[in-house]
Amino acid sequence: MRMKRILSLIIITALIASVFTVFSLNTAAEDVDIEDTGADNTLTIICRNQVLGEVEVGSEFIYQVALNSAGYTVTGGQGELRYDDRYVSIVEHGDKRSDGTINMNTYSFPTRIRNTNLVTNYLGRKNKAVYNFAKFGGVGSFTEDDHYFKIRLKAIKSGTVEITHYTTCIYADKDTKLIYEDASNRQLDPIPYIIRTVEPAQGYVGDADGDWNLTVMDATYLQRISAGEDLTYNEVSADADSNGKVDLLDSLNVLRYHAGKQTKGKIGEWVFASEQ
Repeated sequence: MRMKRILSLIIITALIASVFTVFSLNTAAEDVDIEDTGADNTLTIICRNQVLGEVEVGSEFIYQVALNSAGYTVTGGQGELRYDDRYVSIVEHGDKRSDGTINMNTYSFPTRIRNTNLVTNYLGRKNKAVYNFAKFGGVGSFTEDDHYFKIRLKAIKSGTVEITHYTTCIYADKDTKLIYEDASNRQLDPIPYIIRTVEPAQGYVGDADGDWNLTVMDATYLQRISAGEDLTYNEVSADADSNGKVDLLDSLNVLRYHAGKQTKGKIGEWVFASEQ
């Protein structure tokens, strides 16, 4: 009898010890999770030590370049966008050619360039996007208020990344090249100036819970909002049917989107103020 009691005590002690061990492991795991989720989820974009903007990881943003050509008509140009693909990725907009390269002419360049008969090429390389264009007679001059080149990128990692644009432009009315921030040993003809800006997205339509993903959980989140729960949300993203209000119809639109049914509004689109 005494031996049974001793064995019972040993078993109970072992069970209690195992419970505390599991509890400790779970607590440690929870602590790690808390630290991970508490990490900064922001990517800072810089150029030449100047901060251009901050965006949330997982979101898309526009990198835009404005060129002042000092009043000269531009007959052609070539340029490079340099970046670090550990932090950002180029979002493909444009027509894919048979060789797999992307023709960004339909998005990256202003109307007066892309709607003319000039030759435009765009090549994606490791940490670099390269383009060139040419038009006999020129495409006019550019000012600092003009959109010269722009591209959409996606933030994929928090931290700080430098994105730099290098360009060479050929003028129509004199035999010269204007080179901006190219190799250090190149001669700069009258220096224009380039303004680079970063524009975060106003929202991702249908992404009600704000995680920069469009899932069926967004439909549930919209139902909770409609039921009166005090939840935070981005109105541009939560208005899944783009009718100017957030209600149960938005939840239905998200469900239809995932079911492959016909939807309303701009669901699944990134919205930028400059493109409205």
